[in-house]
Amino acid sequence: MIEFLGITIHLYGVILGLGIWIGTEAVIISFPRMKAEIEESFLWALSGGVIGARLYHVIDYWGRYYQYNLMKIWAVWEGGLGIWGAVTGAVIGVLLFSLFKKKSVRPILEAFALGAPIAQAIGRLGNWVNGELYGKNGEPLFAYEALLNLSLFMILLILRKKKAYSGKLLGIYLIGYGVIRILLEGLRPYEIIWRINGVPTAMIFGVISIIVGVLLSRRRS
Repeated sequence: MIEFLGITIHLYGVILGLGIWIGTEAVIISFPRMKAEIEESFLWALSGGVIGARLYHVIDYWGRYYQYNLMKIWAVWEGGLGIWGAVTGAVIGVLLFSLFKKKSVRPILEAFALGAPIAQAIGRLGNWVNGELYGKNGEPLFAYEALLNLSLFMILLILRKKKAYSGKLLGIYLIGYGVIRILLEGLRPYEIIWRINGVPTAMIFGVISIIVGVLLSRRRS
């Protein structure tokens, strides 16, 4: 947090904003013919992503914190965004955009899938600034995930240039990120893991993500 001319600037928010900007620019550069659709649907995806991310986090911490601190539900700048909520919310945002604007949803989701992992990689640095997302043995999970997301971005970028993978980047992203979260979830401290019937929620979403990704990847373009 930085104070400048009486204005409080939260580094967490600045880093998230930087990640989103770089991710969007990467999408526009990679899909120049879709520039208009990407720019037009951006606010829909962003709004859905932020709402979904915060909702996921608030539900996770409701019994431990937010039911006693209702006004803190809106304090997004203090941290607390669930990435699976962000992904789900962004997809819903794009679906709504496509519905109201009568645009094909698949190409737009395909484009945003390429920029998502680089945005997530940069966004994880916000966890470092807030002093959060460390493993049960002190491992910097934010750094692990940032590096893995960056690797996923590079893979998608390479596959983008191969026509054989046209229309399948969304599926590959969902598979890749699902695997990343499943691998890292076991390193998190037990007490901070949101579980449903004893199973980590992030792993449930990870498995669903992989299944959906496989189905999308097998579809004909």
